[in-house]
Amino acid sequence: MRAEIITIGDELLYGQIQDLNSSFISERLTAEGIDVVFKTSVGDDINRIAEAFNIARLRVDVIVASGGLGPTSDDLTKKAVVKAFKRNLVFHQEILKQIEDSFHKRGSPMPKINQNQALIPQGAKALSNLWGVAPGIFLQDSKTLFFALPGVPVEMKWMVENEVLPILRAKKPEHFILHRKLKTTGISESALYEKIEKLIDPKEEIKIAFLPGYLGVNIRLTMESRDKNQAQVKIDEFEQKIREVLGTYIYGTDDQTLEEVVGGLLLKRKKTIAVAESCTGGLIGARFTNISGSSKYFERGVITYSNPAKTELLSVPKEIIEKYGAVSEQVAILMAEGVRNLAKTDYGLSVTGIAGPTGGTPQKPVGLVFVGFAHENDSFAQRFMFGEDRNSNRERASQAALNLVRLFLIK
Repeated sequence: MRAEIITIGDELLYGQIQDLNSSFISERLTAEGIDVVFKTSVGDDINRIAEAFNIARLRVDVIVASGGLGPTSDDLTKKAVVKAFKRNLVFHQEILKQIEDSFHKRGSPMPKINQNQALIPQGAKALSNLWGVAPGIFLQDSKTLFFALPGVPVEMKWMVENEVLPILRAKKPEHFILHRKLKTTGISESALYEKIEKLIDPKEEIKIAFLPGYLGVNIRLTMESRDKNQAQVKIDEFEQKIREVLGTYIYGTDDQTLEEVVGGLLLKRKKTIAVAESCTGGLIGARFTNISGSSKYFERGVITYSNPAKTELLSVPKEIIEKYGAVSEQVAILMAEGVRNLAKTDYGLSVTGIAGPTGGTPQKPVGLVFVGFAHENDSFAQRFMFGEDRNSNRERASQAALNLVRLFLIK
């Protein structure tokens, strides 16, 4: 099966919102062995939306559209479906009742305009929506499976998992595309390639791709097969070969985040941690607390952005700051020790640096960061040199700090 994803809305073309919906849909379809060959974005114009649908019908077996199912005048997807598939809109009383019940549960009356959402193209199936009121649409003609989903991400994702995929599984031939993503940090793309170059064979069933970002490089393994179990075994074996070469550069797989991995290690070892942040301004604490249940190991985070804050809250001596500077190995260590003593935790973590774009000197340029770590037996700091962009420097500093904790915990 070949598929096309069509996202609808002027805001996508204007660059006002980032199109994450097509990425999610593409990932889920690919995991089911459906080959996503086109992605299209189209604005709020009936004729252009209908044209996009008709072009897709000529070249793919599956079309998944997202957006334009609301009740207002700029929600035009159903009208475009009518135009492209030459169907009439049919009113469904049972859908209206579901919409009314949804508003009633929220304690508010249903606006009359929402009655429009009970109109479904003739011959189509309404797809249920757990998180909203707009039903999705499934329509099958002679050779195309067409789905129209809401643009609201939480609604779209639930509908893909619970409505779209079950239909596709029942209709598609047995063919699988398996992916495995190995997530690395602390090593460049070129250095990674040099380390595993001997494992890369163009004739190999498993294809390998490098996906670099400023937080690290993901290695994607892909295999197509009619036997899912056999493909799973082969990808597992190939992953193990890569792990033997890369070792601790790999911190997770697929959707795992670094903060999730670090949190799991702390939980397993029954250790607690506190964080003192300067240039990252709370990013590390936010990443720790992104994980549900992190209160079991994350005790507190303090933002000591100014020099007086480092002295008053973390007991970093003023003369040390004056002698070595706030961005220094010595201050990073004392910040980590200070927050550990303040919180009475097993570990203290700190970060201090020059995020930019101002504040750098020839001796301490923009992008210089020190990460400090304190535990019961010792304290140390590590020096990092990033780039000149403020936001990426802060993100990379938070990644480096979390990775320093991970490497300490797996020693």
